[in-house]
Amino acid sequence: MKVIILTALLFLGVAVNAQERAATFQNAAKNNLTVDILNKQYKNALDADSNKSAFKGAGQQKFYAAYVALLTDLNTYLHKHDYTWQKPTRIIHRIYFEADGTIDHYLLNMDGAGMSALKQTQFITLLNQFVNNYKLKIIADTKFAQCGPAIYQD
Repeated sequence: MKVIILTALLFLGVAVNAQERAATFQNAAKNNLTVDILNKQYKNALDADSNKSAFKGAGQQKFYAAYVALLTDLNTYLHKHDYTWQKPTRIIHRIYFEADGTIDHYLLNMDGAGMSALKQTQFITLLNQFVNNYKLKIIADTKFAQCGPAIYQD
């Protein structure tokens, strides 16, 4: 009986830790994760006003390089898992990071992407697997976020 309870508790712990970090803005909002709420908790990685930016001076270039590496690594991961875009696909995202580079939330707007529901589901499933095991190759003094469009292609 103790083994069953211990196994159940371990499974519950894994299930909690394997939360979905990637979601559309709309689905995240259903779970009370809105940009307005999250933006109060995370500083912009880059900002025209450097006082509002998590990265300053040379750190901005280092962040940009790490951010480009993230998008490149994601595209490589998708290809390794046989995901194809079939055409250049523009997706707007806002990514929220812990200070150590861990991805907390990867929110997406795929409304204008022209993707089928099946392709969107496949993409979000793979994206969740990727972000659960990825850490940005830079650290900051605070939680931070970055947004913008990305064009994904084969």
